[in-house]
Amino acid sequence: MFTRAFRILFAPAAALIGRLRYAHKFAVTGLVLLIPLGFVVTAYVGLQRDQISFSAKERSGVSYMTPLLELAARLTESRHAAAVPGAAAVPLDDQMARVDAVDRRLGSALDVSGTWSATRLLMNEAQRATGTAADRYEYCNKAMKALLDLIVKVGDESNLTLDPDLDTYYLMDTLQFRLPVLLDAAGRSADLATMASARPAAARTDALIELGFTNGVIRTTRETITRSVATFAATTADADARERTVSGFRQLDNVTAALAVTVTAAVKNRQPDAVRVAAAEAVRVAAAEQAVQIALSLDRLLQVRIEGFAGRAHRIELTAGLAALLALYLFGGFYFSVVPPIRRIVDALHAVAAGDLTRCVSVDTHDELSFVARALNRTVAETKTVTDRLARQASHDALTGLPNRAVALDRIARILARTPRGEEQVAVLLIDLDRFKPINDSYGHHVGDEVLGVIAGRLTALLRDGDTAARLGGDEFLMLCEGLESPADAVRIGEAVVAELSRPITAAGGHTVSVGASVGVSYAGQQPGQTAADLVCDADVAMYRAKQLGRGRVETFDDALRTAVERRLQTQEELRYAVERGEIVPYFQPIVNVETTTIYGFEALARWQHPTRGLLGPAEFIEVAEEVGLIVPVGAAILARACAEAVRWSKLCPDGSAPRVTVNVASAQLVHPSFVPTVVTILDDCGLDPDRLWLEITETSIMADTDAAAETFRAMRALGVHLAVDDFGTGYSSLTYLRRFPVETLKVDRSFVAGIGCDREDEAIVGMILSLARALELQVVAEGVETADQLDQLRRLGCVLVQGFWFGRPMSADEARNLVSRPQPIRT
Repeated sequence: MFTRAFRILFAPAAALIGRLRYAHKFAVTGLVLLIPLGFVVTAYVGLQRDQISFSAKERSGVSYMTPLLELAARLTESRHAAAVPGAAAVPLDDQMARVDAVDRRLGSALDVSGTWSATRLLMNEAQRATGTAADRYEYCNKAMKALLDLIVKVGDESNLTLDPDLDTYYLMDTLQFRLPVLLDAAGRSADLATMASARPAAARTDALIELGFTNGVIRTTRETITRSVATFAATTADADARERTVSGFRQLDNVTAALAVTVTAAVKNRQPDAVRVAAAEAVRVAAAEQAVQIALSLDRLLQVRIEGFAGRAHRIELTAGLAALLALYLFGGFYFSVVPPIRRIVDALHAVAAGDLTRCVSVDTHDELSFVARALNRTVAETKTVTDRLARQASHDALTGLPNRAVALDRIARILARTPRGEEQVAVLLIDLDRFKPINDSYGHHVGDEVLGVIAGRLTALLRDGDTAARLGGDEFLMLCEGLESPADAVRIGEAVVAELSRPITAAGGHTVSVGASVGVSYAGQQPGQTAADLVCDADVAMYRAKQLGRGRVETFDDALRTAVERRLQTQEELRYAVERGEIVPYFQPIVNVETTTIYGFEALARWQHPTRGLLGPAEFIEVAEEVGLIVPVGAAILARACAEAVRWSKLCPDGSAPRVTVNVASAQLVHPSFVPTVVTILDDCGLDPDRLWLEITETSIMADTDAAAETFRAMRALGVHLAVDDFGTGYSSLTYLRRFPVETLKVDRSFVAGIGCDREDEAIVGMILSLARALELQVVAEGVETADQLDQLRRLGCVLVQGFWFGRPMSADEARNLVSRPQPIRT
C-alpha cells in the first residue's frame, strides 16, 4: 500500500525524468542537487569534519606529549644523579604514572602504546641500574634516547608535524622537537662537566670535546626556539596565547644564554668544573615550564579551530536542508523511471549468465535504457547463435558432422550409470577402416576427407532409433547400440557395417576406391565397475583381433579374449624381470651334415623357463618382447649363453671338431646401435672364436633397413662372425642383397621342405635355391626335416646340411653338451 502511494506521489516526476535522456537527467540532478547539496554539503562539510578529526588528534598528541616532557625533565635529574658517584637515585614513578594514565586513554588511538611499554622498561632498568657511575649513566642515556624517540613518534602519529597553520605549527615544532632536545642537552652539559671534573687534567680532552658539541646543540636549539616564538607571536590572533608563550620564552632564553656562556668559557679554559649544575637545572625548570605554557596555548588554539570548523559545518548543513528536500522528490522520480528497467536488465543478465539465452528485456522508458535493452536483446540473440555453433563444434567432428570421442564416451557413461547390470543389452562397435591410408597417399587428403564423409553417411544410415555413431579420430568410428535383444544383434549390425563399408566409393575426380572395415564389439555389463573407457578399450582389442584374423570381419570381446589380453599383459610385466633373473635360456637343435652323419652345429632357440608356467616356447613371448622393446636384451641374453655353451663344446672337443653355434637376430637388434658392441663384448668375455659363431637374419629384417643392415654385416664379418639368411624364399625374394651383403649361408624355410616329395612346386623351389647357392658358392641348410622321405629327397638334390625333428628336437644345454661329449653317428 505504501509503495503504491509512493508511486502515485512520484508519478509526475517519473514521467518527466523518464522522457529525458541521461544527459538531461544528470543536468537536472546536478543543478538541483549535485551543485548545492553534493558539492557544498559533501565536499565542504566532509572537509570540515576531517579538519575537526585532524585537530582533535593533534589535541590528543599535545595531551600525551605534556607528561612525556615532564618525564624527560625528571629523567635529566635522574641521569645527573647517576653521573655523580654516591648520589641518591631520583625516582621517576610519579611521572611514569601520569604517562601511564594518558596512555590508557590515548595510546591506542595514537598507536604508541607499544613504544611507551618498551620505553617504560628502559626507564625501570635505569632506576634499578647498579654498578659504576658510567654504567648507570649509560642506562639513563638509553632511556632518554627512547623517550625522545617516543616524543617524536607521538608528534608524527597525532599529525602535529602536518599542522597547516603557522602559529600552531611553530608551537608544535618547539614542543615536539626543540624543548626535548634542549632539556637533554642542558642536562648532558652538567653531566659531562661533572664527569670531566672527576678525571685527571690529561684525560679531559674527550669530555671537553663532547661538552663543546653539546654546547653547540644548546646554542642552535636556542636560536631555533627564538625564531619559532617570534614567528608565532607575529602570526597568532590569540593575544593570551601570545603573551603566555612570549613571557615564558624570555625566562627560558635568559637561563639558556647564561648556560651557553658558562659552557663556552669552561670549554675554552679547559675548566669543566666551571659549569654549575644550578645553571643546567635552571634551564631544565624553565624548559619544563615553557612546555606547559606551550601545551596550554596549543590546546586553546586547537579548541578554537575545532569550534570554527564545527560552526561552519553546521551552517552549511542548515543551508543544504531545503535543497535536500527538493532533491529527494526529484530522486524519487528518477528512481521509479530508472530502477525497475535496470532491475529487469540485471535479471536478464543473471539469466544469461546462468545459461538461459532465451530471455529478452522490455522497458517503458524512451531514454538510454531502451537503447541498452535493445542492444542486450540483440547481443543475447547473437550469443545464442554463436554458442550453439561452438557447442556443436566442441561436440561434433568438423569433417563428418558426427559426434566426437568426448560425446561418445559421455553417452556411454550415461547409459552405464542409468542401466543396471544385465537389464539391457548395450554394445559398442569400434570400426577401423582397412585400406584408408593408401587413399590419402595416392589421391590426396581431399579425397580421403570425402571418403570419410561418405563413410559417416553410410554409418548414419545403418543406425536404429536411439543408436549413436561417432568419429573417434583418423579412420576410427564408433557405434553405440542400445536395446539389443541379444549379443547376436550387435554382431549382425557389425556385419552390416562391414558389408556397407566394403562397397566401392566414387569420389570427386572419378576415383573409385574400396575401403572395407574391421569391427570389434564389446558388451556392457560384463564386468562390475565397467567404465566407458573400459568398454571402448575392449572393443578396440576385439577390433585388432579382427585385423589379425584377416580384416573385413567382426570379432567380439569375450572371456577368452579378455583372458588372452590379461595373459599378454601379464607376460609383458613378467618378461621385464625374466632377463634379469636369467629365466631366458637357449635350447639347441642340431644341424647335421648328411655326408659325414655328424653334428655340424647347433641353432640356439630362445626358451623361457617360467617359474610357474614351465618352459615356454618363443611363440609365447618373442612377439611380446618385440612389442614392448625387450627383444634387444632378450636377444643379447640368448647370444651370451649360446656363446658360453659353444666354448664348453670346444673344451669337450680339443681336436677342433666342436660344433658351431648359430643364433637368430631380430630386426630390432640388427639396427640397434648397441648390437655390434654387444657381440664384441660377449666374444671377449667368453673367449669364443668368432669363426664358430653364425648369426641368422631373416630376409624381412635385412630389407627393413638395408643401409643399417649392410653396416652391421660389414662389422660382423670384420670380427670373423659368419652370416646366414633365415627363412630364405619367404620374404622379399630379392637376390640383390646376396651380392651386396657378405652372406655365406642360406636356410631353406620349413614350408618348402614340408612339400618335398608331395608338391612338385616346393621341390622345384628347393632345387632352385640349391642351384643358386652352388652358383654363388653359398652353403644351404634345409630346415624342418621330419621324415626319411624328405631327407632322401634333399640328399638327392644335393643338400648337405639339414635340421629338423628327424634328428632331434631342441634340447637343453646339458643335453646338447652330453651329445657333444659322446659323439655317435646320427641316423640318416
